[in-house]
Amino acid sequence: MYDRILKIIRHYNLSITEFSREIGLNSAATIQKIITYKRKASPKTTGKILNRFPDIEYDWLITGQGDMIKRKETSYNVIEQDEMTVTALQVTKYLNDRYPESSQSVGDKMTNLIDSNHLHVLQFLHNGKNEIEEIISKGFDSIENRTIKLQENSEISREKFLIAHKDTLNKVAFLEKELHIMNKKISNLDILIETIEKHELIEKEKLKKFLNPNNK
Repeated sequence: MYDRILKIIRHYNLSITEFSREIGLNSAATIQKIITYKRKASPKTTGKILNRFPDIEYDWLITGQGDMIKRKETSYNVIEQDEMTVTALQVTKYLNDRYPESSQSVGDKMTNLIDSNHLHVLQFLHNGKNEIEEIISKGFDSIENRTIKLQENSEISREKFLIAHKDTLNKVAFLEKELHIMNKKISNLDILIETIEKHELIEKEKLKKFLNPNNK
């Protein structure tokens, strides 16, 4: 890019300092570094160059492809008179060939042609509007159907959840009842064991006294 910037400077017959000032830089250091060290200009610097010199082609400055200077398009105001005459004759001939039986003026023929094309455009837009409305309507119908389906599935899932939840609660209640019965049985078993242990101690004391009657 440095070489293209140098070409721009030479094209406008400027010094690096003058060029820097033209594009709004406070000093020539930035451009001098780009050219000296063959660096690529920053997007900000590139924008300043294109803004100050609008005739420079963007693609050429960035990529080096194409022409440096933009091609000037021929405007309507600079069309040669002969070219205008030929164009008018061509339009007139076209209208006369299309409406040979009509005695209308060229202006009336052009008006008819414009009105005809206008109707075609309106018809095209109307058909396109109907197609768009139909697509939108189908889209809304599809969304509504999917919403209803989701609601139905959600309701079914809710019912299944409630049934499963009720079944779980019943099972929990049954287990709690069984646990209560087991706890009661364990409590009775503890009482029975305690009674047996007391009975064994009494029997041991009786046996001890029987074997040793003199020991008080």
